[in-house]
Amino acid sequence: MKPKVFSERHEKALREKKLRISFRQELRKSLLRLLWRYSIWGGWNNEENLTVDAVTNAILDRRGWDALQRWDGKQMVKADGFVDFIERGTPHHVLDAIELFLEQLEYKKRPSFIAELNNLFDLHHSPVRYFRNEFYVIDSAYLESKMLVEAQELLQITGFEGALDEFMQARTAFMEKNFRNTMIFANLAFESVLKAVLEMPNKRTGELIKKACHGGLVPSYYEGFLNSLHDFLSIVPTTRANEAAHGQGKDIKAISPALAELALHLSGSMIVFLIKRHLEKTPPQSDDDDIPF
Repeated sequence: MKPKVFSERHEKALREKKLRISFRQELRKSLLRLLWRYSIWGGWNNEENLTVDAVTNAILDRRGWDALQRWDGKQMVKADGFVDFIERGTPHHVLDAIELFLEQLEYKKRPSFIAELNNLFDLHHSPVRYFRNEFYVIDSAYLESKMLVEAQELLQITGFEGALDEFMQARTAFMEKNFRNTMIFANLAFESVLKAVLEMPNKRTGELIKKACHGGLVPSYYEGFLNSLHDFLSIVPTTRANEAAHGQGKDIKAISPALAELALHLSGSMIVFLIKRHLEKTPPQSDDDDIPF
């Protein structure tokens, strides 16, 4: 089964208008230039964009369209080719096209393309970013913070794929304003990192927190900091248990954006801290054969 593209992954949030995206015209033109520069050309006189042709066919197959379409302010109308589609198409369909373009791109060219792509979004003050084969819409200063980037990078470097997937699901949930799932997945990511760094895959959260605080992960000479850290580490699981994971009773308990963001913030901060401490205590082993004499 082919992976879903942006509009398919977020169909419900887009339909309910919980996820809104807009692109400046300058950004659209810059994106088009980027796509053109990385395209493979062929045909008569080398004037046929083979990559764009493949992307166009993929879009038509997925959407069930006879031709590319764009929004004219009232309804979907036929676009005048791929350029018109990128310059005037709905933003989520433009993101679909870029994700499909990346599928066509040579593997060795993807890192530089992604770097240029995210740089364009940054230069044009767009909240969209591409990470791990998906687009994300960042709608708060926190989500653009260096801490989030560092948490993602550390999870990738250490190979904690389960925790990384849960952390990105928390981020996606926040983007879609699903604050209950934001809290749940933020906590799951935190728990997964604890299990990984402590090598205790079957323990409960309380046991993991005790081990983290009293099993050597934090140096004993920190004195009173151990107890404070225990309380601090307990915030995310406690918040989740009290606010999201219990029965709701007669009425649905609404979780505020601020509370969900706090849970995500604490989870990300703890992930960075725990992985850094883990790497300090278990540095990579050197191969004796590689040590010069």
